[in-house]
Amino acid sequence: MNRFIGTISLLIVFSSCIYGRDNIRIVNLLCDNMEAPIVVESQQPLLQWQLISEKRGKKQSAYRIIVSGNLKQLHKGKGDYWDSGKIDSSESVVKYQGKQLSSESQLYWKVMVWDENNTPSKWSDVSSWGMGLLNASDWKAKWIGQTEDLYPDSTLTFPSPYFRKEFTLKKSVRKAVVYICGLGFYEMYFNGNKIGDQVLAPAVTNYDKRTLKKLLYHYDDQSTQRVLYNVFDVTSSLCKQHNVIGVVLGNGWYNQRDRIVEGHMWYDVPKMILQLEIEYKDGTKETIVSDQSWKTTTGPILHDAIFSGEVYDARLELGSWNQEGYDDSTWKSVLSVRPPTGTLQAQTIPFNKVMQTVDTQFKQINDSLYTFTLPETVSGWCELSVKGKAGDLVKLRFISDEGLSYGQEDTYILKGGGEEKWEPKFTWHAFKKVEVVAEEAEILAQSISVKSIYTDIRNTGSFECSNELFNHICQAYDRTMHANFKGIISSDPHRERLAYTGDGQVITESLLYSYDMTRFLSKFVDDISDASNKVTGYVPHTAPFGGGGGGPAWGSAYVVIPWAHFRHYGDTTLLHEHYSGMKHWVEYLNTRIDDKGIVVREEPNGWCLGEWSTPNNIIEIPASLVNTAYFYHVTCIVADIANVLNKHTDEKNLRLLAQTIKKNFNTAFYNETTHHYWEGKQGANTLALAFGLVPEGKHEEVFAALLELLKKTNYHFDTGILATPLLLKVLTENGRTDLAYRLMNQRDFPGYGYLADKKNNTLWETWSGDGNEEGCGHCHPMFGSVVAWFYNSLAGIKPDRLCPGMKHFYVEPKIVSDLKYCRASYNSLYGKISSEWKIDESGNLNLKIEVPANTSATVVVPDWGSRTVLESGNPVNNVRHIAIDKVNPARIEVSSGAYDFVILK
Repeated sequence: MNRFIGTISLLIVFSSCIYGRDNIRIVNLLCDNMEAPIVVESQQPLLQWQLISEKRGKKQSAYRIIVSGNLKQLHKGKGDYWDSGKIDSSESVVKYQGKQLSSESQLYWKVMVWDENNTPSKWSDVSSWGMGLLNASDWKAKWIGQTEDLYPDSTLTFPSPYFRKEFTLKKSVRKAVVYICGLGFYEMYFNGNKIGDQVLAPAVTNYDKRTLKKLLYHYDDQSTQRVLYNVFDVTSSLCKQHNVIGVVLGNGWYNQRDRIVEGHMWYDVPKMILQLEIEYKDGTKETIVSDQSWKTTTGPILHDAIFSGEVYDARLELGSWNQEGYDDSTWKSVLSVRPPTGTLQAQTIPFNKVMQTVDTQFKQINDSLYTFTLPETVSGWCELSVKGKAGDLVKLRFISDEGLSYGQEDTYILKGGGEEKWEPKFTWHAFKKVEVVAEEAEILAQSISVKSIYTDIRNTGSFECSNELFNHICQAYDRTMHANFKGIISSDPHRERLAYTGDGQVITESLLYSYDMTRFLSKFVDDISDASNKVTGYVPHTAPFGGGGGGPAWGSAYVVIPWAHFRHYGDTTLLHEHYSGMKHWVEYLNTRIDDKGIVVREEPNGWCLGEWSTPNNIIEIPASLVNTAYFYHVTCIVADIANVLNKHTDEKNLRLLAQTIKKNFNTAFYNETTHHYWEGKQGANTLALAFGLVPEGKHEEVFAALLELLKKTNYHFDTGILATPLLLKVLTENGRTDLAYRLMNQRDFPGYGYLADKKNNTLWETWSGDGNEEGCGHCHPMFGSVVAWFYNSLAGIKPDRLCPGMKHFYVEPKIVSDLKYCRASYNSLYGKISSEWKIDESGNLNLKIEVPANTSATVVVPDWGSRTVLESGNPVNNVRHIAIDKVNPARIEVSSGAYDFVILK
């Protein structure tokens, strides 16, 4: 018997090993690009999964999805919402096709697949998603506030309002979910405990109708509005009987009155809405809502503002205000206030959070001045630990890398009686040094803890090579993005903090390689749509609109970003939702032309920046050239989108318009003698080459003229934020990766050489780091656009234009003799893609790649040495799962798996 049991055990272990090695496993189930999201609002959410296998050539031939509203039924294999049955398809990103979804539904799902041999997998683990409040009528709660806006034209703000509500539970609770929106920002407590680890929530949108006054740049407000609510499961936060909800509000962007250089753009004073849905174990339900039964007061937060910081008087603290048994007899009843005009929608982008703490170097300057110096720029705030007497004042002044404070200050007034800890709630600062002024309170090295705050976006890319400058550029880009991720992509984290559309579009490809942009860019495009003029089609330079200069290259983000998103993710949702708006933008540009067909203006009394941030910080290329180039570019893209969406009449008309634009552009700017555009600048020729504007048969001449321009600058950039990444693209696509590398590797001005100095660890707004009297930011993301070149050229990981979404992709590394190795990875929707090459001691080129299960790739073998290719030591033409192109032997088709190529010297 013992021998029999031992034999069976061995068989089980052996079969498990065989199964794990030979079969596909299903992992990473997502719904609308989120892991088990608590709230989804789409009626057809995307359900997706990844497959992993240690074997090559593994792919899916069919799938079956089951969705149920009951977990027990799902375990029994019953899908009362959807049972897809066996669907013959290799797709692993699938739209839900079940019965209609209703508000507050809880859904559970799982999936199984069949492989290329029609062998079934095991069922995946179970995942889930919850539905939000889908209809306006689902909201029983009312918007409440402490006061109406008594001074709508004043920059005056008031202390932060506190709110509380007591309620009693009479039964055992099965589940409790709270829906909340607090404008501009909120913190929420149940029975004294903060709910969630988010800060600066909800994410900013164009919340409400507002009276815009004293605008620096003309804006005809024909926008739409949205307000984002957040959802939390608070079942474990409830007490058995007596409970208290506490909420404190900050001004945020909703009541931003401290920076008015662009105009008066605030909406209203703080307000909130909250709805708590309770399901008892006996099946009954109860709803607790914000209404006039709530009470309110003010407390220690005397001032809170995004740009100018917080003032906190600890002597005014409210004690256990958010707990049961608190005496709120002096509190007032809340007001029922005007709801914002924005439609309530669930926030599905990640929260802003405290992501890390940063060490500081402490120094005492004199009896009352202390400094805390950071090794890098941080966007966040400080936690203060201090002792002193009641009334002692501590002031924190935040100094940027460029040596300016931009008005960033926090003030803390002590209550006395022991160590006191405090940190802000409703502001953030960008700084590399903190100056602390404390005439009485004791300040020590441990008095300040620096907290870095940014949107919790997952990194999807990694890059490293033998050139340390390039590694520093990637690291600086990452730090810069973290500083500027605050539910938007800000232009800088201190001076303006605006989501410039032009800045966003130039770095889109870098963003798509580096981070999970599935939801974040969707929100950005929604913001752009909201800000656009629904009558004329005009797209402003910031979204949500906050003023700011720009031009058509900025508004063209409305077209460039959705198209890039589609190419990387293969999801047509943005294209469908925003097609009419994108087409309207092209139509708008067609009304901005002169009698020669050149785009010479935008809005009345507006101005166009053209190629911004060139080495001399002046507009060297006519803005009209840049404007018209982008007019052509977006017209071509919208034509491509029309093709994807089967709008063939639109496509035909757009192609004809593009031909006219191209003709007009060349008539106005192309010099037949010199083959330059305009008077000859890298950016002018680059825009024409990159966007396909060069006349037929003239490409070689224009490219040769560009090379002459590069020679004249000793192979330094003379471009700004728009043409810099395009110049690298043009050079690489025309076989001069060596020159693109030379440009990027320059150590002196103008170039990225400043990042070779370790004291500079974020990206600058200008090549020199200099600016005007307002300063020049040393933490701007625009020039991070070149990071995409590291991935798609040096490492060679590129989407397939004919197969968007990376289900099929290219690995086409460009080998540069000055590099000894290069490695990059990108976590696609299907799994990890990697490309790693190095030159070994024998002069052979080693290329290792990873292709995720259920995908395939075209490997373009670099032109190296003998071009004899081995894979794992074998001639490549003898290896399974590899097919060599008979016409072009340098093109190799590979199925999923890991490959180790060697191209012999």
